[in-house]
Amino acid sequence: MKTKVLLVDDHPVFRSGLKNILISENDFTIIGEASNGREAIEIVSDIQPDIIIMDVSMPDMDGIEATREIHKHNNQIKILILTMYSDEAYLKAGLAAGASGYVLKQAVDTELVTAIRTVLRGENYIYPTLMPALYKTKLGIKQEDTIDEVELLSQREIEVLKYIALGYTQKEIADEIDVSIKTVETYKARIMEKTGANKRSMLVRFALKHGILSIEDEL
Repeated sequence: MKTKVLLVDDHPVFRSGLKNILISENDFTIIGEASNGREAIEIVSDIQPDIIIMDVSMPDMDGIEATREIHKHNNQIKILILTMYSDEAYLKAGLAAGASGYVLKQAVDTELVTAIRTVLRGENYIYPTLMPALYKTKLGIKQEDTIDEVELLSQREIEVLKYIALGYTQKEIADEIDVSIKTVETYKARIMEKTGANKRSMLVRFALKHGILSIEDEL
């Protein structure tokens, strides 16, 4: 059964682009569109989407308010914020309203499908560059304090990191964890973003430092 998606964005051309991305995956179907939050609220109970892709800045009613209203009446529908705003305040407001994920429009080509699948599994998805600020807020850490970087990685990212550090190719990793090579590339990009690494040797040092890889492992 295909995942039912409602698109909420005030730009028709952008919605069209989103449809093309999702339809190409074959397991998504677009069951509705809305140009603002109020329209989304009016149709959501009739069409019962599995997930809503929600813009933030829209006329009449913004995405944060619409997310809050929809989540209040049906918290089974997943809501993914897709916006141009990387401001931490919007991220916090979206999550507080009931969104399960937050993705920047600039990364829609590479992150959207991964984000949707993550949210549908019952997990939260936050665009990688926003993760440090979110974790510092949740853990009560001041900006000048430090945080154990490994806490920023999901369990799957830790698994992929270990394979990378061990020298596995992206195809070999994809075969090991039963995902596509493109998904592995996405995981790798997120890992490098979160760890600040820009080459494999830095990932190896990171993995050793945090106990993800031991000196007994075969490198």
